[in-house]
Amino acid sequence: MKEVNALLEGERGVEPLVMKLMAGIILFAIGLGIGMTIYLRVGSSAGQALSFSVNVGADEVIIGGPAADENSKTVQVSVEKILGGYNKTVTLNATGVPDNVAVSFSSAGGAPDFGSTMTMKVGVNATLGCYDNG
Repeated sequence: MKEVNALLEGERGVEPLVMKLMAGIILFAIGLGIGMTIYLRVGSSAGQALSFSVNVGADEVIIGGPAADENSKTVQVSVEKILGGYNKTVTLNATGVPDNVAVSFSSAGGAPDFGSTMTMKVGVNATLGCYDNG
């Protein structure tokens, strides 16, 4: 029996320690791989969400009430990348437009960098007033 105990005591040395270290390294590598995957999928998409800007070529547009037919104005709009690599489609549209006013875009969407012409048409029956985009 002493020989068996001697053999078991000898196994408590370097090899089990190396095995524990190897298992730790493998688990660390797996965790690092999972962490990088999560960052690349979630982190980069969060960065891409804010990686373009929309610039309107005028701070203010004044369109008079038409006596007959309609009155219109055009404004240049540009959509530009802020961070490189953003290639998703950006769609331009107008919301909160008053009755009898139409807003259209020459190019309603695309991947940045692209430009568009926004046309605002005021019909004869539009209610006169000041309208703010914000």
